[in-house]
Amino acid sequence: MRPLLEEPGPVALGAVLFLFLAGWCFSNRRLDLSLAALGLYLGLLDGYLKLRTGNQFVTLGRDLLVAAIAGGALVRTLRSRQPLPVPPLGGFVLAFSAVVVIELFNPEGRGLAGGLAGVRQHLEFVPLFFLGYAVVRRESQIEKLLLILVACAAIGGVVSYVQSTLTPDQLANWGPGYRERILGGGPFAGSGRTSVDPATGTVSVRPFGLGSDAGAGAVIAVLALPALLAMLMVARKRLRPALVLLAIGIALAIATSGSRTALITAGVSVLAFAFIVARSRDSLRVIAGLAIGVILLYGTFDQLLARDNQATQRTRGIVSSGAISTFDAERASSLNRFGDYAIAYPLGLGVGYGGPAASTSRAGDDQQTVDRKTGTQLNYETQWNYLVLELGLAGLALFLMLSIRLVALAFIRIRRISSQRLRWQLAALAAPMIGLLVQGFAGITTASVPSAPYFWFVAGVLSYWLITRYRMPAQVEA
Repeated sequence: MRPLLEEPGPVALGAVLFLFLAGWCFSNRRLDLSLAALGLYLGLLDGYLKLRTGNQFVTLGRDLLVAAIAGGALVRTLRSRQPLPVPPLGGFVLAFSAVVVIELFNPEGRGLAGGLAGVRQHLEFVPLFFLGYAVVRRESQIEKLLLILVACAAIGGVVSYVQSTLTPDQLANWGPGYRERILGGGPFAGSGRTSVDPATGTVSVRPFGLGSDAGAGAVIAVLALPALLAMLMVARKRLRPALVLLAIGIALAIATSGSRTALITAGVSVLAFAFIVARSRDSLRVIAGLAIGVILLYGTFDQLLARDNQATQRTRGIVSSGAISTFDAERASSLNRFGDYAIAYPLGLGVGYGGPAASTSRAGDDQQTVDRKTGTQLNYETQWNYLVLELGLAGLALFLMLSIRLVALAFIRIRRISSQRLRWQLAALAAPMIGLLVQGFAGITTASVPSAPYFWFVAGVLSYWLITRYRMPAQVEA
């Protein structure tokens, strides 16, 4: 198969279409439509194009879209001479951004040129906080946001299932990026995205879905699961048959991923959703929604286990073993280092050594990824290690304060909102924020798609609905 980048016609056409999309996002006054286009791009195209082309620079496209939307909105606001007040919780966001920029000049950092990639991975989606606050101000917009999320997750789940039925060589033929990750080439040498059945010795793939790494399809499915439950309960009747079909895709994404972390995070998100919306007169609806979700997920697992293919092997791997005990065994060493890092590097080491930016390191940079006290390799595998090593205790504290404040507001205020539909919709957005905190014990959440854009955008939406709008008359029950 000839690499896509060697086909000048498709590349030129794709570049022209993308620049047209960016120009439209910049000039379009309907920010909700521009953000919908961005959401579809991130959910359906960003990861696939990166792996299909094998070109890391493809990911800069999403930054261009975010900058176009934010830049266009800012220019129009300045022309109208309207004030630009800082949204509630915006102080945390601005302070976090300031810490990231300051870490660029950390004496132990990679310097200005090497650290820019690190700044990018921390801040590329921060503008979505302000856009989410400014744009999503109607219940109909929240409904559309949930529908886009569910649709992207379901489509990715179907793709994930197809990938799980392929051999490693077959999936590697999808493109240079797939080949590198599946067969373990380049920076993925020795860590190919495959698994081996200890009983049969069969090698199976770990599906990507429409994301850029193994398990990415499951991550967006976990984010969409509470949204699916909410929509099944409050959506118009004509939409419910379509939602049932979409539910199958979401279940496929989780079931075929072989990710124990996805199972744990999905359980946490669903339970958080139930607790947030739990009220005496909503109890039966909550129970019914949870039952529907469990039945769909169980039915998907049951159907997969009844067949003999690559998906079966991945699914058995998470059903037949203790997810929590395995999670503890695989991540305990990473978690145990957090305290040592917090004491040894309270000011951080500078941005760019961990996360996706680490792949841009040059000769001589690697020495900074070794613990100067123990001589062992620094561990960036969890969100908390990543933040403390990159941003120090200040960056970690600001991120936690923002996250905990949002979670507290969700638990306290959503159940007091008078509109039942709005309660369920906001709970569907807030519940995965708790799941992301749990997922942070297993991996980095603020430097990858879809978790990073979801966090910042939903943080802005919740800031509006749970603080600004919450204080308006007739929004809260007596």
